[in-house]
Amino acid sequence: MAGTTLTTLADIIKTQYAPVVGEMINHSTPILDRIGKDYDSVQGKDFTIPLHYGRNEGIGARGEGSALPTAGNQSYKASVLPMRYQYGRFQITGQTIKATRNNEGAYRKAVRSEMEGLANDMCDSLSRQLFGDGSGILATCASASTTSITVDSTAKLRVGMPIDILVTATGATTAGVVGTTVASITSSTVFVVATAPATPASIGDTYSVYLAGSRNLEMMGLGGIVSATTTVQGLDVATYPWWIATVQGNSGTGRAISDTILQKALDTLTQNSNGKASAMYTTYGVRRAYQAILAAQKQFVNTMTLTGGFDTIAYNGLPIIPDKNAPTGKIFVVDESKLKFYRMSDNSGEDNGLFWLEEDGNMLKYVSGYDAYEAILCLYSNMGTTMRNAFVRIDDITEA
Repeated sequence: MAGTTLTTLADIIKTQYAPVVGEMINHSTPILDRIGKDYDSVQGKDFTIPLHYGRNEGIGARGEGSALPTAGNQSYKASVLPMRYQYGRFQITGQTIKATRNNEGAYRKAVRSEMEGLANDMCDSLSRQLFGDGSGILATCASASTTSITVDSTAKLRVGMPIDILVTATGATTAGVVGTTVASITSSTVFVVATAPATPASIGDTYSVYLAGSRNLEMMGLGGIVSATTTVQGLDVATYPWWIATVQGNSGTGRAISDTILQKALDTLTQNSNGKASAMYTTYGVRRAYQAILAAQKQFVNTMTLTGGFDTIAYNGLPIIPDKNAPTGKIFVVDESKLKFYRMSDNSGEDNGLFWLEEDGNMLKYVSGYDAYEAILCLYSNMGTTMRNAFVRIDDITEA
């Protein structure tokens, strides 16, 4: 049997695992599975998205012999969605390659755990980002004592995760720390870092926790799009008041979910835009709370089967889709036809835009100074919208 070479190993990675990674991305991120994809709007390093915001006002009733209404026109505004770059890396030691050089099956087994682990972790990162606002904030700080950091929630943190603790407004290190790791998580609001911040006593709510090197470089998500304040696609709501989503809260006080609350959100979306709600994204706790209301009222629970094979409950024909990365106590009511996953074209042919970095012709690359090779999985993309007022966020829902 001919020996396995770096070329054949690279071919195995690409042909055997690229489609699998793409499939896992979709099944792990329902939003990406349900919204449109766009390869064609890339100009340079950004996506240009035209927005229709004004009607032709050249309309009016006139008497016989009167002058006709002044001609009008439709109003458009170009918005720009910046490209975001996602990367995943794994390494194979020279010893592993040598030991399996005459056994392709053994190599596949050795590399399978790395490939599937990388795919799962990239899926989890993308899913988290799709509910964020592009800032990359994992947690907001409250205080610190040496290496112990108190935050609003540790739900998005993992032991071993490389992080930065920075000033939220500017990204400055100041009293924080760059390039440390999460050493342990001791409660739902406290974790320990490997390297203490420069001045722990000065850490407060003006600081946030970020994945190392990722501040303001992550994909735009529902957290930014479905907002009444966030600047999205280069347009701020103060200058462009038509470029705003609706937020229906209860002044921070928790409240029980109800059909009335849900229907108000649907009505608001229809009244404010030309959109039509197609889904609601929320947490498992909010979905349980709604199920409990239906059970208490002895109402029939409508269910829907979504792409990927999992079932969920529905309200007024709309699926209520839970996601572990959705923020607590919130429901995003969206017109998915007004969302798009914009990504840069590549040579992989994969619908998700994932590709292996091989511009030099080599998929497995020598790691300088080490007896190892690595492969790099990439995604150049971002999520954007063509009609921001076709979204409503419901806040302050008590979970079950």
